[in-house]
Amino acid sequence: MQAQDIFNVLVNKEKLKSSINFDEIITLTDNTFGNDLQAELIFSEQPLGLGVTKLVDEINLFKKNYFSKFPIKKFEITVHDGKVYPTKNFFMATEHAFFNVHFGIGKSRKIKDRPGDLLIIPFSLLHNNANCVHNGIMLITHSDERFSNALLQISSETCAYMKFDYVSVFAITANTKNTTTSVKKHTPYKDIYPIKNLYEEHGFDYKVFADSAAFKQENVTIFGLIDGEEHYIGGCLTRNGTYPICEQLLLPSYSLAKSLAGTVGMSLLENKYGNISDLIVADLLQECDLRQWRDVTLENLSDMATGNFLKLGHDLDESGFKQTKFIFNASTHAEKLKQACTAYPRKSRPGKKFVYHTSDTYILGASFNAFLKKSSNLDDYYSEILAPFYQSMGMSYALSETLRTTGETSQAFTGWGMYLLRDDIEIISNFIHNQTQSGTSQFAFLKKALDEGEEKIEAIPGANISYNNGFWQRKYDAGTFGCEADTWIPFMSGFGGVTVAFLPNRMTYYYFSDGYTYSWDSAVFAANKIRPFCN
Repeated sequence: MQAQDIFNVLVNKEKLKSSINFDEIITLTDNTFGNDLQAELIFSEQPLGLGVTKLVDEINLFKKNYFSKFPIKKFEITVHDGKVYPTKNFFMATEHAFFNVHFGIGKSRKIKDRPGDLLIIPFSLLHNNANCVHNGIMLITHSDERFSNALLQISSETCAYMKFDYVSVFAITANTKNTTTSVKKHTPYKDIYPIKNLYEEHGFDYKVFADSAAFKQENVTIFGLIDGEEHYIGGCLTRNGTYPICEQLLLPSYSLAKSLAGTVGMSLLENKYGNISDLIVADLLQECDLRQWRDVTLENLSDMATGNFLKLGHDLDESGFKQTKFIFNASTHAEKLKQACTAYPRKSRPGKKFVYHTSDTYILGASFNAFLKKSSNLDDYYSEILAPFYQSMGMSYALSETLRTTGETSQAFTGWGMYLLRDDIEIISNFIHNQTQSGTSQFAFLKKALDEGEEKIEAIPGANISYNNGFWQRKYDAGTFGCEADTWIPFMSGFGGVTVAFLPNRMTYYYFSDGYTYSWDSAVFAANKIRPFCN
């Protein structure tokens, strides 16, 4: 690789001279599965070699000593039928000052022209109090129960304010095991096609998705258009070739969680316990038993319309000091809830003015747990209700865990902190579109968020964008697509450049990026050309 035999680096015959090109990994193996095994891998205390290059550091978070050790000391793997599974946990909370770790499902293949197997393992470094994800690949060889060094490289991320290139080599001590442990498996969807197929099939002579001129491609993690069971994808590019296992690329939710945890969580609770959206915040949370919360409902929280704020205007409060302190500095539940409940004075009646606060959705999640403790033998809506629901739909292990507060109370962040894989977006797409056509009483709160006829609160004046029950809606005026009435498109949005839009023709367009680009008009018009929104 790049004129250097990578296997000599892995067996300690050479020092790594530079980062590797991910496109070359496929040339190192044939398509034969590696041997089954189970082992505990222990990282050396210090790396044998380390290279870290800071690329972006907008808020002065980067410190080189964060990389002096790997955030975990050991982890267990199970190799079966050519796949490498983390035996116990995919998501690992650590004691590291800055990073948690996530491992995906990797591959084990026979090495070409020499004995042994190459293990290709996806891993990610995750900020422990924020949603940034830095995606990498770990390479290890295995032969005759001997393991090589581990080479780890990060060449991409979904993180607008902090980017770096990272490569390291760690010595590995392995304890092989004879026992067989069951593992959580995830089977990728098969109906996956490259986005170029859409261009060829429908005669687009210019790029209209997140590969368009509106985006810098180095800032795009992944994008796609979902049409029922057909899923067209683009992206998965890194600064050193294409990410080798695209279906395992970990995606941060950022504020998609306000919909996926806040709105869906409310709906699941109401499915089970009846209407709770009208409950008063101050009646559920002692910390919010203050004058400005005594007439604020859970629905007001979901609407971002509590009446408590400093400044009207898009993103003015959210980008201010109080929200920054709440998100990044407060680590315990007591600290977060105190700041969330006391940050803003009463300025208007609840339900009238939209002012975006991530802290409002945190209060919503805390209210869910408070309600459960009063009304049931449950106490954590995320692990006991939300995650099992998503698992029942076939979604991946990535949603099983979420960022939580430290200390005595491990509260799910709710407004951010979830993780997804590419295939999860397809399942979410089908679920949301099904709700728009369902006539049952289930998921009523979610259906109100998606209903174009439901009363909404203007969110971004002049942009035809409103907000209701944790979802955004964008209005296109009558006639835009040949439709007699206005066309409303519900969508979820996340920090830095993340959008998932649910289109009227049952298509879903999405992109995960980190260049602060929110541009999807051309994709909407392209989807309408493929299958018109109005007959």
